[in-house]
Amino acid sequence: MASYDDMVTVLEESRVSPPPSTLGEKSLPLTLFDLSWLHFHHVQSLFFYKFTRPNPHFMEIIIPSLKHSLSLALKHFYPFAGNLLFPPNLEKPEIHYEDGDSVLLIFAESNTDFAYLIKNHQRKVSHFHPLIPQLPPVCEKRNTLLAPVFAIQVTLFPDSGISFGFATDHVVADGNSFIRFVKLWATIHKLQREPSILDDAIRPFYDRTMVKDPNNIASIFWQRHQKTKFKGHQPPLPTNNILATFLLSEADIQRLKNRVMVQCPTLLHVSSFTITCAYTWACMIRARAWVGEEVSENELEHFVFSADCRAHLDPPLPENYFGNCVVPFLVTAKSMQLIDEDGFIVAANLIGGAIQEKIGRKKEVCESLEREWRNISSINMERAVGVAGSPRFAVYDIDFGLGKLQKREFISIDETRSISLHEGKDNKRHIEVGLSFPKIKMDAFASIFANGLIVDD
Repeated sequence: MASYDDMVTVLEESRVSPPPSTLGEKSLPLTLFDLSWLHFHHVQSLFFYKFTRPNPHFMEIIIPSLKHSLSLALKHFYPFAGNLLFPPNLEKPEIHYEDGDSVLLIFAESNTDFAYLIKNHQRKVSHFHPLIPQLPPVCEKRNTLLAPVFAIQVTLFPDSGISFGFATDHVVADGNSFIRFVKLWATIHKLQREPSILDDAIRPFYDRTMVKDPNNIASIFWQRHQKTKFKGHQPPLPTNNILATFLLSEADIQRLKNRVMVQCPTLLHVSSFTITCAYTWACMIRARAWVGEEVSENELEHFVFSADCRAHLDPPLPENYFGNCVVPFLVTAKSMQLIDEDGFIVAANLIGGAIQEKIGRKKEVCESLEREWRNISSINMERAVGVAGSPRFAVYDIDFGLGKLQKREFISIDETRSISLHEGKDNKRHIEVGLSFPKIKMDAFASIFANGLIVDD
């Protein structure tokens, strides 16, 4: 067995393909929604399940079963086994699959305390990185650049648990498509066979001709991106940051909604998402001031989030459309506006107002995509907060036949300065907020976050 890290030992490296001769050669052109993510960071996430069976059961039963079920799932979600292909004539890249293409699947063992990793409390981000695979390197074949887009690592914690670590190039799929793939893999593994009828809610829809681009925005994105040679994404440098999860209960969210509706009576979009993002963003900016960072009164703070636009295109796309189909939103406020006592209200008004403004404007979705990405490229990213995940994905329902999911973490938020959002593990109306901060700032954030939820008697 080869040593992979002080905390992880690799047991086996496999390449898993769809069943042979089931697909043939396939190509998927990149749409304007895909190309906007071309040079973006890889999405790194983890799913944790309890597992107390002896090690031989993992080696002899679980590993072969996971390989077989993954192969069957890839038959339907073949782009994950393919490559991002850059033709030599500088035409737009595409996702390309041919028989024999595969996904890197690593099996490993860790001596880290599983119970420590799945808690909401503060944990070192460095303890999670060894559980995430690296994508295989970019290679060149017949003057064509080929970049793998997906890798998986399954790690055993003896007598306690299993983690599933994923590294995904965002250009191949958004969160909607990724979660549908994981749900199918889990279902096949649990049933030990393919479902006799594949639900349309999971079966991927690949028709790219449905994505209309009358203003040729995809070419605008490609002209920008081709100026930078694609080399793949380099692993992030390790940090000393702390990862923690904070819970907003259904009652917390309702009380915060009530505050907003009283002070912003004309704001129509007062959703749980709006409230959670606004409250977290305001607490994050306040934490800067608490730890003594210099904050200029007129310094601009930015919040970037995205929304699924499948239903808002003309014509609309089905929910199971595979690929990227999200539009970004950018809202900006001065630091002192968010630090002040009414900072949460300011944030909620900005975020809710931005969503409210775009709802129903089908003809402007594609135009706003290019405009928003151009605006985002001009901001100071040191002062920007993003969002990963969504409570709508119901990740805690993903069942591999190993029992209930114990924890889902986004590790890439440490690199992107984002927050992560999931539905509550024990109550879907709760929302889990994950973030990564230096220790001193995390302590300040935790205090501000908790104090702002205290109910006066």
